[in-house]
Amino acid sequence: MRWSGGIGAALGLAEVAAVVAAGLVARTAPAPLALACAVALVVARAADLHRARLVLWIVEDLPALLVTAAAVTAVLVVAGDAPPVIGVLVLATLVLAHTALYAGTHLLRRTGRLLRRVLVLGTGTAARKVALTLLARPELGLAPVGFVATGDRAGADLARGLPLALVGPVTALPRAMAEARVDVVVVALSGPAGDAEAAAVEGLLAAPADVFAVPTWLPDVAAQTRPPAERIGNVAVVRLQRRGPSAPVRAVKRAVEVAVAAVALAVLVPLGGLLALPVYVETGGVLVRRTRVDAAGRPVWVRRFRTRRARSVARPGTTFSIEIPGRPGPVGRVLRRTRLVALPEVVTTLAHTVRHPAGWAEPRSVRSAPPARPDQAQVDAGQLAR
Repeated sequence: MRWSGGIGAALGLAEVAAVVAAGLVARTAPAPLALACAVALVVARAADLHRARLVLWIVEDLPALLVTAAAVTAVLVVAGDAPPVIGVLVLATLVLAHTALYAGTHLLRRTGRLLRRVLVLGTGTAARKVALTLLARPELGLAPVGFVATGDRAGADLARGLPLALVGPVTALPRAMAEARVDVVVVALSGPAGDAEAAAVEGLLAAPADVFAVPTWLPDVAAQTRPPAERIGNVAVVRLQRRGPSAPVRAVKRAVEVAVAAVALAVLVPLGGLLALPVYVETGGVLVRRTRVDAAGRPVWVRRFRTRRARSVARPGTTFSIEIPGRPGPVGRVLRRTRLVALPEVVTTLAHTVRHPAGWAEPRSVRSAPPARPDQAQVDAGQLAR
């Protein structure tokens, strides 16, 4: 999943092809067209469109593609004397190129041609959820082949109920990776990391391997998390790497990051306002709070659209009643199926991105943290009524 041999290079070629196609339609000279291709690659790279990803979703790329198309259009209009309307054609070709590439990647992953073999470090609940999700969703591009035991418990106890084989203890991780022919490891510990687990993660960061990690219970290692976090089923994972980009590169990425977030907010905030009215009419409220784990392993509250109307249930023989969530209505079901239920969370994240630097963190230790509480039912505070 390195840029030169993964989806990043393919996306770069697709973007160059899209810009060239738009330039040929507008009959742009070769020199301005070459400059526009270079600008498209730089802006798209700075907007994190070329990052290695598990989940490929074109809707997530639209704000960044809009900023990339605006930069290319400015070059073609100023240097190539193209009409401003060419911006629509550039955006359409970029979206089409990304969509076609994602569809082809999903097809190759499902057929097993782009699947990468993975070992899961851990045998707890999070490790099993990650493995089961990867087995059920080959379009993520990772095929788990076994588990690596952690802690001091006996191997037979740890292997009980695992969906795949237990290939060995954490002290034998390098040998297990060589024997299983894997170059990807998912760290999903179920408790505080010991010295063996910390040494294993340190070794992975120094080796030519891709390391994904569940943020909870990470060992104390000198590493950097690579945002944004991705969700494998109900488990959030981040990438770990030893080093990040240089300061000038981070500055350029920060500028493009703010531009992409501003464009996304300009589109999503009005959409959220339009959706709030039918949500309020159906459920009697707009937002609910749920617990998530951020990239640093901390439990945080996030807001989502409410999809259920609370109903009151009286306790016989008392004057107390409690409101519990009912079934989702038509609007709630549509929000869940289209993933728009998480729109308030996305807006909050984008607003935080504009206010605070995101992306690569400064070199620091990633420390373990206790897991977050399970998601609670959608019951607002103060629903106990006397």
